[in-house]
Amino acid sequence: SLVLGMILAAPALLAQTNEDCLDCHDDPELTTERQGREVSVYVNFNILKKSVHSEHECIDCHEDASDDHPERLAAVNCGSCHDDAMAQFEAGIHGQALKRGDIYAPTCKECHGTHNIIPPSDPASRTFKMNIPVLCGKCHREGAPVARTYNISEHNILENYTQS
Repeated sequence: SLVLGMILAAPALLAQTNEDCLDCHDDPELTTERQGREVSVYVNFNILKKSVHSEHECIDCHEDASDDHPERLAAVNCGSCHDDAMAQFEAGIHGQALKRGDIYAPTCKECHGTHNIIPPSDPASRTFKMNIPVLCGKCHREGAPVARTYNISEHNILENYTQS
């Protein structure tokens, strides 16, 4: 039974910890190339520890992360924990745009962030009610690619927002 216990515990002992990830990702100079441009893969631990996900391990979201992981990890599936929010997103205009393959369609991270997600009740949150105009304006402001590409009515803008 001792051997069986060791076998069952082995995956947990070998699992990637946040400290393992931060051995590399705590470096502000750490970058990778995506679609021909240099992108930072630095994770600021001071910001991460203030996140709503601070109690989680990196591998809870980055499931394919391991000590020797591929340079490009699979996309994070927020719906694996946030299934109700994901269903609501998929039913809305942004989720439908993503399903169609619209290049301007946002995913969770464009609105909520990645390692810096704080509760929407916090005035510093991107999704705090008073910050919503600035958040949405990043894509929907006059002259932005989304606004230039689509004829999005500015009439009934609050009603339109509730459908996003």
